[in-house]
Amino acid sequence: MSLQPWLQEPWQKLQARRASGQLAHALLLAAPAGLGKRSLAEALQASLLCETVQPDGMACGRCRSCQLRLAGSHADCLRIGLELRDDGKLRSEITVDQIRGLCARFAQTSARGGWRIAIIDPADALNHSAANALLKTLEEPEPGAMMVLVADDPGKLPATIRSRCQRVLITPPGSTEALQWMVAQGVDPADAEFALCLADGNPGEAMELASAESQRLIKAVIDDVVAVLEGRDLVGVAARWNDEHAALRLRTLARLITSGLRAGVGAARSDLARLNGLLGKLDFDKLSRSWDQLNWARSQLDTPVRSDLLILDALGRVRAALV
Repeated sequence: MSLQPWLQEPWQKLQARRASGQLAHALLLAAPAGLGKRSLAEALQASLLCETVQPDGMACGRCRSCQLRLAGSHADCLRIGLELRDDGKLRSEITVDQIRGLCARFAQTSARGGWRIAIIDPADALNHSAANALLKTLEEPEPGAMMVLVADDPGKLPATIRSRCQRVLITPPGSTEALQWMVAQGVDPADAEFALCLADGNPGEAMELASAESQRLIKAVIDDVVAVLEGRDLVGVAARWNDEHAALRLRTLARLITSGLRAGVGAARSDLARLNGLLGKLDFDKLSRSWDQLNWARSQLDTPVRSDLLILDALGRVRAALV
């Protein structure tokens, strides 16, 4: 297992804590999605369970413990996540029964005489009862047991839980490092630069945006927005956007607006040149308010409010910003 370059520093700090005996019984890995915190959590779990750890702290992948973990049959390698409901749909919360089961397992001795490690992901999906049950275990930790909480939005976790976890800081890489990493993954430099701009510098998200499917959707959004700004087909575009990709379309438009205000971004793309030319004619204050409206509309898509009207209003506000 190899980690992204920007995860090397937090990895080394974790290994230093481990070597000095200062590794806490509960860790909180919190960062926006796309920065690799889940890879870091899995690497740590593998390392602590491994019987012949490599010099850099990584698991060997060959010992009996690693073989059991890779086969999914290591009794001390635990994971708590979103489960399926009776109707086959994924739950939106981690339940109290899941946490009680985990706590009961932690009360038992290790199956192989070493660590017992549980990854709780997404920890910010713990419901109120589950969080209370987890808190009791965090307050009275079992020896040799560790919980690794992974959260995109740690603010959703109760302060009482956050305060009992050792925070692992994961920061985004610099623009040069992120670009070099994406190019090393085989992404065209111009495409990588544009995707990083849309992803606010988040390399994991940028990799998704650089995919062929995402690029098709981005191009469609650009074409639709050009049509709207030129006074054509507002209602038709709003109707088209009211599908399973609605949130992504609104988010993409918000970020296209942001990138359009940055000189030189995506200059090699003819479709962007056309869009940026139109964005340059928009009133900045109105554009700023329409940007806020786009993000608000995206946040309301899962509410009872009619999504088609939300999208229509958001697109209408962008067009109304024309001077």
